[in-house]
Amino acid sequence: MLRHYEQQEGGVKVYTKRLLPLLFSYGTQHHYVLIYQNSKLLGTYANYPNVEEVAVGIPGTVPWDQIAVPWIARKKRLDLIFNPKFTVPFFTRAKTMFVLHGSEWFVIPEHFLRHDRWYFNAFVPLYCRHADAFIAVSHAVKADVVEHTGVDPRKVFPIHNGFDPGLFQPVRDPERLRAVREKYKLPERFILWCGQIESRKNVARLLRAFAQIKDAVPHTLVLAGEQRWSTQAELQVMQELNLGDRVYFPGWIDHGDLPAVYSLAALFAFPSLYEGFGIPLIEAMACGCPIVTANTCAPPEVLDGSGCLVDPLKVEEIAAGMKKVLLDPELRAGMIERGIERAKAFGWEQCARQVLAVFDALAPSATPATSLATAERSQR
Repeated sequence: MLRHYEQQEGGVKVYTKRLLPLLFSYGTQHHYVLIYQNSKLLGTYANYPNVEEVAVGIPGTVPWDQIAVPWIARKKRLDLIFNPKFTVPFFTRAKTMFVLHGSEWFVIPEHFLRHDRWYFNAFVPLYCRHADAFIAVSHAVKADVVEHTGVDPRKVFPIHNGFDPGLFQPVRDPERLRAVREKYKLPERFILWCGQIESRKNVARLLRAFAQIKDAVPHTLVLAGEQRWSTQAELQVMQELNLGDRVYFPGWIDHGDLPAVYSLAALFAFPSLYEGFGIPLIEAMACGCPIVTANTCAPPEVLDGSGCLVDPLKVEEIAAGMKKVLLDPELRAGMIERGIERAKAFGWEQCARQVLAVFDALAPSATPATSLATAERSQR
């Protein structure tokens, strides 16, 4: 199910684009049918012999998910419907499986619009209970979803995201660094934050924390990403604290330029209220950028001692963490070394093979030896 394939280059899109080619290459025993909503995407994966692409232009989210996809599944006699996002059709003979990239709707519901809260509370538990299996991108997400939906934990598979080590590594070429700095007009010294600028990303507290240390450090705070519905309330803090000349918005950073931006940054500050995984965390570690992030949800699991963890609700703690990392060269050096090593534990190849193990366990030909219990053991 690739209705989301045209969305902004956020975490789910990165997940999908990195995972699919590996599934096709490693799972050559399978035939894949890619279902798009936009016919212009046909041919995206034409070079894979085990891939067929179709487009169904039914507009809207629910009609496409619940009518178009089951129709294609029946027409193509599909065994399994897999959505790299979080919905599945309710009425289909095929097995269903999806990826849950977070459970923030249950943990911090106050950061979502009322109709979104209603949708998530009404339908996500249904998707979880209805699916034959689903992936949680971290153990933290699995624990949250089991607690809040009561779903059988035996069909929830924690499979970590990966990253591209060929792309994300320290950039030391001065010409490349100079070109990227000029392209985005980046300041000489800066603290980096990137993502969608919204309330659950805790940007307001990050701004308040930066205001507490701005006189002690020469850095600018760079907020790279898309502004969402809640952005205005978050960024009012910037005006209140007179931070206009010390905060910079470059917009979205092209994926290929991110390694250079991470390498240029003195610190990656990412104190989100909730992260189901946080792909930017491993990207930053792999590029040798020290990290200050939240001590809640998935970041402690991802960093495993390689960064500075702070309480995302305490401005003073965020400020102290940033200041300490920026001003302690020995601490920075140790974090950079540990982060580069920790990033090696994550890979899209490993992720794809674990996803394929769940595919195989759901196949009609699966024997007791390839049951979901066997797939679960493969994740450990």
